[in-house]
Amino acid sequence: MEGAHEKLLNLTVEEAEGTESSENAKTSRLQSSKFILWLQIFIFTFFTLGGQAAGTLLGRVYYEQGGQTRWIATLAQTAGFSILLPFICYPSPKNHNEDERTIHHPSIFVRASVYIFLGLFQVVNSMSFTVGVQYLPASTYSLISGSQLAFNAITSYLLNGQKITAIILNSVVLLSFSSSAVIFQNETGDSGEISQKSLLIGFAATTFGSLGYALQFSLTELAFQKVFKSNTLKQVMKMSFFIGFFVTIASLTGLFVSGNWRDLGKEMGEYRTGKSSYVLNLVCSAIAWQLYALGSVGLVFKASSLFSNVIINLGTSIVPIFAMLFLKDRMNGLKVFSLLLGLWGYASYIYQHYLDDLEAKTSEVKSSDDQDDDF
Repeated sequence: MEGAHEKLLNLTVEEAEGTESSENAKTSRLQSSKFILWLQIFIFTFFTLGGQAAGTLLGRVYYEQGGQTRWIATLAQTAGFSILLPFICYPSPKNHNEDERTIHHPSIFVRASVYIFLGLFQVVNSMSFTVGVQYLPASTYSLISGSQLAFNAITSYLLNGQKITAIILNSVVLLSFSSSAVIFQNETGDSGEISQKSLLIGFAATTFGSLGYALQFSLTELAFQKVFKSNTLKQVMKMSFFIGFFVTIASLTGLFVSGNWRDLGKEMGEYRTGKSSYVLNLVCSAIAWQLYALGSVGLVFKASSLFSNVIINLGTSIVPIFAMLFLKDRMNGLKVFSLLLGLWGYASYIYQHYLDDLEAKTSEVKSSDDQDDDF
């Protein structure tokens, strides 16, 4: 009888040890997955911030050195899609843990419709930002484009189920004031004094582009959720590639229909720093904006459209610093005040993200305790 009791006790201990080992392995896999996720988010963040800063400054240099064709500037924002072709063509490793029956494969017609719609929508947004860059100093343009986060908070609430708390609402108000304050000043730059009319045109175009991109990001997240339902990085590259492809086709069409292509030779010849510099500027702009596009879409895929716009808004705090260093833009008191409001709005959102994460961890611990009590 004692031997049977001892065997039963040993069996119970072995089961407990096995359960503990299984839980440890599960925890280890979970931590590894979180590390990979945040590593990917970090890489996409680096692409977004780096591409945004470089693309914005290069766009400003294009106009300052004699560039005048808006379609070319718009084309430069998407023509770098071709650098993703090798990654798309490279075969993806098969995931043996993934059930093929659960993978959703939308039809070619549905995928093409999504790509074309988002591509054409981006043409309008890119053209709006192109006008903004042309009429505004880089620092002012970047501060106004920070309103994209405020607009995206609204579109995310309506389309993606993003909750709007008092802290996020505070962020929206702060960023709105931050973006609007700069229209009450006259600016000077390399091309001379900028008139109030030009400043208002640049402000309106950049604000419209920010609203359009906010809506586009929410629609992109909705497409990932409802249409593609794929959990691979290759889908992110496909999304960025095909949107860039259709935007490039639309921009080329606009370039030839408008007749601006006839002036390219003259524009290149009159470029202040030479033809080679003209070509180099456009090539580097295309690469920079493609990295930005890939990073921003990747953040939508791995986090959310609102998180992606938070990172983009963070870039608006970085670009003016580089604009001051390389383009000699002036950071006067009103710009600094506007920048501080933008940073305050950004900090408000980050604090809300911290509270959400803390609430999720508390719920997880409580759920685990309840399971232990049931056992």
